[in-house]
Amino acid sequence: MSEGLKITVTLEPEIEDFVRSEVERGSFGSPSDYVEDLIRERREHDIARRQLDAELQKGIDDIEAGRYLPLDEAFTEVRARLGLTPKAR
Repeated sequence: MSEGLKITVTLEPEIEDFVRSEVERGSFGSPSDYVEDLIRERREHDIARRQLDAELQKGIDDIEAGRYLPLDEAFTEVRARLGLTPKAR
């Protein structure tokens, strides 16, 4: 693995104390590990959000193109695929 980019960050004292306590607690090996974990988590969140946005757009495109079923028909189709009997009303 190549050497990573070195970035210096200045933290407010309260945040610095929190990061230090997380490292001392053993949650992370170093302040750098903590920051990297936060960035990785944020990146994964952003990727997941973009994927959700893309899937939602597909749904919107389907609706605008007339590719949809009324809700009761959709549930009937899903129940049939799963071999479930419809609930009595």
